[in-house]
Amino acid sequence: MIWLNGTLLEPGDAHISVDERGFLLGDGVFETMRFEAGTIRRWERHLARLKEGVTTLGLSLDTTLDVPAIAAELTRRNALESALIRLTVTRGPGGRGLDASACEPTILVTASPLVVPEEGPRLVTLNAPRRAPLTLAAHFKMIGYGDNILARRLARERGGDMAVMLSPEGRVACADSANLFWVTGRTVYTPSLDTGALNGTTRAAILDGFAARGLHVEQDHFRLESLASAEAIIVTNAVLGARPAISLDANPLKTDNELVRLVCDIERGAH
Repeated sequence: MIWLNGTLLEPGDAHISVDERGFLLGDGVFETMRFEAGTIRRWERHLARLKEGVTTLGLSLDTTLDVPAIAAELTRRNALESALIRLTVTRGPGGRGLDASACEPTILVTASPLVVPEEGPRLVTLNAPRRAPLTLAAHFKMIGYGDNILARRLARERGGDMAVMLSPEGRVACADSANLFWVTGRTVYTPSLDTGALNGTTRAAILDGFAARGLHVEQDHFRLESLASAEAIIVTNAVLGARPAISLDANPLKTDNELVRLVCDIERGAH
């Protein structure tokens, strides 16, 4: 079952218009969230980013929409104990062209089985495509995911699972679908957001968790050499939580040391 514009439907009964701007132009945003223990994990963080995104794009969104309740119902209807919830908001049917008239938004909520790989990813660094810090995609989860899809395909062609993407200046930004933390010695590093890294909800929760313990994470523009010399690299997103990568460009990484455990423990306990 899926939820589309206020109605629970079988997927085969769901339809969008041929002039839907999300389909034609990528005119919309989405959030991918983890539903477990009867609630959407870090819902308030997801909601804050979603609200900022729809406001920036000038989309319509009913702020009273009870997405956690919809997610709970979809999880129950689809016989899932935990689920991957995707909330998509587009401008709606409005036709081609950059100028958009007032449209009724399309709002879609889906629930899929939550599948977390047993092993962390094999990371592959790419020279291109690169993250651009002033684009909308660096601030919100835009429907247009072409750069990320290309990066993932190129990483797969090189025997990896996930791509490391760089800023326009060649500094480390993020993975194709995750933020990055890494450990060297007694220091934890993560790229600053002005590299083009998305302000991930899991990333933000980890940083808040470190700050609450009086601990520091080094945030800056880091050369690729900093990542390449790391002892351990942790990828973070709403689906994976915090997961140590097993290799970078076929070079093995540590997956268990004191600081890796600390990052993972903070992620599990952070809201």
